Amino acid sequence: MKLAVVLNETAGTLLGRPVAGVVAELRQLFAAAGLEASVFAAPGPAVETAMRLAVASEAEAVVVGGGDGTLATAARMLLGTGKALGLLPLGTMNLLARDLGLPSDLRAAVAVLARGERRLIDVGEVNGHVFLNNSVIGLYPTLVRERERQRGVPGWRKWAAMASAVVKALRYYNLIEVGADLGQGARLIRTPALAVVNNAYRDPGATFLNRPVLDAGVLAVYVAKHRTRIGLVRLMAGLALGGWQRNPEVDSLEMTDLTVTSPSRRRLKVAIDGEFMRLAPPLVYRIRPKALPVLAPAP
Repeated sequence: MKLAVVLNETAGTLLGRPVAGVVAELRQLFAAAGLEASVFAAPGPAVETAMRLAVASEAEAVVVGGGDGTLATAARMLLGTGKALGLLPLGTMNLLARDLGLPSDLRAAVAVLARGERRLIDVGEVNGHVFLNNSVIGLYPTLVRERERQRGVPGWRKWAAMASAVVKALRYYNLIEVGADLGQGARLIRTPALAVVNNAYRDPGATFLNRPVLDAGVLAVYVAKHRTRIGLVRLMAGLALGGWQRNPEVDSLEMTDLTVTSPSRRRLKVAIDGEFMRLAPPLVYRIRPKALPVLAPAP
C-alpha cells in the first residue's frame, strides 16, 4: 500500500523533539513494514498545504501525525475522495486514536497501519467545519485558548499547562445563553458548557472520554446545568476519574441534527476537536454517517 505521511511539527508530543529524527525513524519503520511511504513534516501554518499535496498524490491513504484538530482538517480534505485517513497519535489528547484502539507507540502504530483494515466512521459538521470528536460551546473553548497560549512557554509540560488553563478558565467563566430544541421544543438554555459529540460516550465508569461506537449515525448532546465553580470542579474531576455521566447536573440526549442560536451574541466561542474558533450563530450541526474511511486495527 502506498501512503503519504504528513507530520505537524507543532503537535503536542513533538514539541521539543528533533523532528528530522522522527521523520527518519518513521521512514525506516514504514519500509520495514513493507509499506511505500513518503514522509514529510511541516510547521503549523504549512500543514494544510502539505496535506492538500498528500491528498492529491497517488497515495492510497493519507497518514497524519498530529492532534485531533489536525486530523479533522485532514478528514475535511479527504471526504469524498475514497482515500482513507491513517493516524499517528502525536497530539496532546489523541481522542480519536484512543477510540479506535490505536497504540501511542510509533512502532506499534505503524504496525497497525500495515496490518489494519479500512473502516467507515461518522463525521460531525457545524457550519461547514468538520469534527471527528466533539464541538463544545462555553467554558471549554476558553480553556483551549488558554492552553494554547501556554503551550509555547518554556518549561511548561502539557499537563501542567492544562491544569493552569483549567484554573484560569474557572476563575473567569460565565454562563452562556443559547437557544436550542432538545426534544421539548425550542427554548433558551443557560449553561456553562454545551457539547455536541460525534457518537455518544458510552462507558459511565471509564476514566476520561470513551466512544466504543463510531458509526451509529447520531450526535450526542450534553448540557451542563452547574451554576457554581465547585460544581464545575466536580464535573471535571468526573471527566478525569470516571463517572461523570452519572452526574445529575448533566443532561444528555441523541439526535441527528441540532441548531443552536444566540439571542445576544454575534459570535460564539466554540472548540472544535480542541481548536478554538469564533462562529456566527446559528450553529447548524449535522451527522454524516460512515462518511470517512480510516485505517484501524483489525478486530
